[in-house]
Amino acid sequence: MSGNPLIAPAPPGYEPVPARVLTDISTLPCDLYIWRGPRPVLYAMKGGELRKVISRAQRGMSFLVRDVDSDLLRGALAAALPTVLANQRMTPVERSKTAYSIVAKVLSPVFTREHALDHDGLILTHQAIDAITLHLLDDEEMVWAMVATMQKHLATHTHAINTAVYSIVLARFMKFGSADAIRDVARGGLLHDIGKNRVPRSVLDKPAALDSAEWQVMRTHVKSGHDMIIRALGYQPAYAHIVAEHHERCDGSGYPAGRLASGIALDSQLVGVVDAFDALTTRRPYRAPVTAFDALHIMRVAMRGQFSDELLKEFIKLLGGYGTAAAGLEGLDVANVMRVAG
Repeated sequence: MSGNPLIAPAPPGYEPVPARVLTDISTLPCDLYIWRGPRPVLYAMKGGELRKVISRAQRGMSFLVRDVDSDLLRGALAAALPTVLANQRMTPVERSKTAYSIVAKVLSPVFTREHALDHDGLILTHQAIDAITLHLLDDEEMVWAMVATMQKHLATHTHAINTAVYSIVLARFMKFGSADAIRDVARGGLLHDIGKNRVPRSVLDKPAALDSAEWQVMRTHVKSGHDMIIRALGYQPAYAHIVAEHHERCDGSGYPAGRLASGIALDSQLVGVVDAFDALTTRRPYRAPVTAFDALHIMRVAMRGQFSDELLKEFIKLLGGYGTAAAGLEGLDVANVMRVAG
């Protein structure tokens, strides 16, 4: 392994942490290490002043923290997120990138199948997405900075963050309801696919069409996710129905219950729209991503009837292309992209 302190792979028992996600934490919540030579070397001790640690770090430097300290770090990052979002020393895009990285760091263990979903981990995800929600409700510049800096690589937790952000932005645009109502939409969007932790990798990452038995396994993720959240919290939160319903479709073609539009909560329908859009525009093992323009075409025409016309029109308006997106689908390989966010 390289002794370069700018490169911080994760040896067994450690995880990497980019320096920039730490900048708005005042006190170091755990020891920081760097990888020099054959093993990690202690760089700064718990309780130290983070600004001093960051100021002496080399540009682009990454640190290591011990796996046993991961929860301490995630708690400190979630608590610092409102400060990051309000940090006027950074541009909106810089704030957005840092906030995205923080939420990804807080969220990633929750979407790791080796970790059971527990109460404390779930509360941290609430804390992180609630901070994003409250800020996006008041800061127009940050709305578009967050949309512009979304990550589009294949990872369940990045899709979760994207879906939550789109859900907040669309609910805000539609004046969906109170801040609490939009907060619950965001939480449901963030955790809508948590049940995929229980889907075998052989099904989830299959680089080809699923057979009927595999589809049945894939479809269990909505109930699994709903039940996991209730079990972790010890009660049914106000957003649990979004997790259970995000694959229901207005024409009755969805799952698990095949409900028609009148039987699907509006916030569940909203999350279903943005979930499908982000899934189409993100690379998957079984297909390449399509452009935002083509994704809206597919949802408007090839998937006609599956989504609320009102919600879809508002989303297209939000993204600035309703007039052209209502056109036909000439030239699109529709069959290859119709396996949407299974």
